[in-house]
Amino acid sequence: MATKVGVVGLGAMGGGIALTLRKAGFAVVGYDLLEDLMAELEAGGGRLASSPRDVADRSDTVILSLPSAEAFHAVATGQGSIVESGLDGLVVFDTSTLAVADKEAAAHRPRDLGISLLDCAVSGTRESVLGGRLVLYAIGDRAAYDEIVHVIEGFTQKHWYLVAFGNASRMKYVVNMLVCINNTAMAEALTLAIKMGLDTKQVYDLVSHSFGSSRVWKQRARMAVEGNYLSARGTYNISRKDAKIIGAEAAAALSPALLSSVALQMHYSCMAQGFGGIDTASLYEVYKLAAGLESTIYRD
Repeated sequence: MATKVGVVGLGAMGGGIALTLRKAGFAVVGYDLLEDLMAELEAGGGRLASSPRDVADRSDTVILSLPSAEAFHAVATGQGSIVESGLDGLVVFDTSTLAVADKEAAAHRPRDLGISLLDCAVSGTRESVLGGRLVLYAIGDRAAYDEIVHVIEGFTQKHWYLVAFGNASRMKYVVNMLVCINNTAMAEALTLAIKMGLDTKQVYDLVSHSFGSSRVWKQRARMAVEGNYLSARGTYNISRKDAKIIGAEAAAALSPALLSSVALQMHYSCMAQGFGGIDTASLYEVYKLAAGLESTIYRD
């Protein structure tokens, strides 16, 4: 049973997973290129590694949470990578949002070395992780999954094992498409409320108990009403990266994606107006500007 967990990529999600596992009693070793993220893990009781290979050498199982396909391939199979540890029986589960083809391309070499690479996807925000409300979808070798399921339970509220390799990523595309749309719907509805003279705090409370509510509304409308866009780390960089992948998948499947395309244009507008480094709840601020209302929040 795995008790030593490695995490490569200590950003909003990976760092949150590492800290949550520490609180659950697991020994955690982590690595990231950014020193402040390494320091955060160390302050939370985790240990620091010098490379992805060092993480693998010191772990029973490894979690990847990476920002791009290039970073994923470097960490999984490049110089100083996980496969260079040569640890037969090591289980690696990748939670990065990537094209399925990238994950499939990287799965062969670890498999040849006796390392199991699971395609996983998580749904939630950093707030969800730290609050114990994260959900996870996974696919890959079932024996490997069963071996590390207690680790997954250490940082998720629910988890599902799906059927075919790549389906966890495909499930994440569906979820992230809805998040993009719901982000925009939240901002649009809240702007209408303020233009009609309603009290936005009361609107937040009443919608939260209505059929029109969602998890996106409950978190991001609250942030919008409070003007708090810096605590959740759910920046537009995530939306921009994921949108390219989801758009390509929709095009390949000949699946109409009208609402998500329009919602994405509003995300681009936010980035163009200087909100790119803060949470996507700030879509509300761009809608306010478009509606002739004032926005006085921080910009890049």
